[in-house]
Amino acid sequence: MENKKVTALFLTAAMAASLMACGSSQGGETAQNQTAQSAQESSQEKNENVELTYMHKLNGTEKYVGDDDINNNVWSRCYQDELGITLKYTIAAAGDDYTQKLTMAIASNDLPDLMDLPPEEFSELANAGMLADITDAYDTYASDLLKETIEVDGGIQLASAKVDGKLYGLPQLSAADGTCDLLWIRTDWLENLGLEAPTTMDELIEVARAFRYDDPDGNGQDDTWGIGFQKDIVKDDGASPGSYEGFFAAYGAYSKAWLEDESGQIAYSGINSGMKEALIQLNQMYKDGLIDPEFGVKDTVKLGEDIAAGKVGMFFGLEGMPWGACKSNIENDPEADWQCYPIVSAGAEPAKPVTYVRISRYYAANAKCEHPEALVKIANVFQDKINSLEASEETLNTFGVDPSTGINFAEYAAFAMDPAIQKCNTYYKEIKDTLNGDSKIEEIHPEAARYYKVIKNFIDSGMDKGADSLGWNYYKFIGPEGSWNTIINDYKANGRLVQSVFFGAPTPTMSTNLSSMDKMQAETYVNIIMGTQSPDTFDDFVKSWKELGGDQITAEVNDWYNTTFGELK
Repeated sequence: MENKKVTALFLTAAMAASLMACGSSQGGETAQNQTAQSAQESSQEKNENVELTYMHKLNGTEKYVGDDDINNNVWSRCYQDELGITLKYTIAAAGDDYTQKLTMAIASNDLPDLMDLPPEEFSELANAGMLADITDAYDTYASDLLKETIEVDGGIQLASAKVDGKLYGLPQLSAADGTCDLLWIRTDWLENLGLEAPTTMDELIEVARAFRYDDPDGNGQDDTWGIGFQKDIVKDDGASPGSYEGFFAAYGAYSKAWLEDESGQIAYSGINSGMKEALIQLNQMYKDGLIDPEFGVKDTVKLGEDIAAGKVGMFFGLEGMPWGACKSNIENDPEADWQCYPIVSAGAEPAKPVTYVRISRYYAANAKCEHPEALVKIANVFQDKINSLEASEETLNTFGVDPSTGINFAEYAAFAMDPAIQKCNTYYKEIKDTLNGDSKIEEIHPEAARYYKVIKNFIDSGMDKGADSLGWNYYKFIGPEGSWNTIINDYKANGRLVQSVFFGAPTPTMSTNLSSMDKMQAETYVNIIMGTQSPDTFDDFVKSWKELGGDQITAEVNDWYNTTFGELK
């Protein structure tokens, strides 16, 4: 079919984009020289003593040194020294707290100069004329390295930040292969109970049962849950830890994916029959006590706290979990250990994780902001300090992860346009080759070299998690037992990834109806899981979803898809 060809090309293009290395040596010196020149010109043209307000969504894991805080740290001082820009954070929060404060700021029209916006709010404000047109600012001030980072996919995702050809923000780019779910398990609990990692849904349920009732931590208390889930059941922005997509995939369903169906049309996976089967199974697990009954009120931050406290031994999540709750768990309990595994299937065929071109946020400027170009200038700084081939180990330690404390200073950088997935593909190979003696440390990207040193030291020092949680972190993320090595590359090599083909700004009917439709979907899912609704009400939900705008949205998504990728047919 024509659409199948387009889907294949779309997937191939996204994969190819993710493999374009920001650390590639081809043309690197020229690009870096141009970047340095652009940075110098930007510094010369800087606005002295400009104070701008800013709202920033935090990860919830930020740690500071001494008296530093979100308004006074290595990055804020850098913006002042190099650009003459002082950022005043009017909103700096994580999880639901950020969402609530953002909603209030929009409702009261009390928006700061610079903003960190989820896609729906970005689209709403851009179309309402409340955001600054930064087309000229991007063309004039964006360094070559920033443009390389943002336009690595040929500018497809950058185009989603445009309205009528004008650019209103910078998307935090996503590459598909890093958005798939993995199954994360406490291997020390498996060993304590004499269990193997599950390879089927039946085996997963039995491991969950053992983790719940067989005292896996050996403390003699009934204080552990079989598998961790969080409340945001209908999400496509990587709600992790505690994602549902890895579980749903066992039944060939995904909560927010748009996929090509047998007729060649793009259809919404959240209403297919496999989803009903998945919800029935979750309901049984809930009735059996394997799931925390408070999952419906816990966001990823709260679930992360439970994981860190040793209350959860298994969950679905993204490849970066060793950076967050799992690392905190290791620091709290050096006897703990985590490993990622492929998601399991409920049937005979292997489960296929869904991937998304997942733009989780847009960086934008208020239409009333007198210096919208500051957004681009600040974004350049992150590229120079972290992603540049000329970044030194000292620079990376200062502005990235401090190897002595494990504090990730980059977490509170503004407009951190990090090509994380491209970096993972490149760094993984460079680190692997260097560990195997096939390349030299001076030949690889400076940041990859730093990761390599930490991983090599961790291995050479006996892999002592208690003494070196950062070494464990890197080893499990991008080292020999890392998620890229053990799972994601295998997913790709064996054609086990399914990509949602819709991304970008909401369609017209999405803008007006999708919020209430998502709420209805989430409530139906949760109520079926908790047993307050019969599984058969799923069929009523599907009918209502179509009538309340689903059929129209489906038509709009197909129109967008055919228009956007028509030339690939």
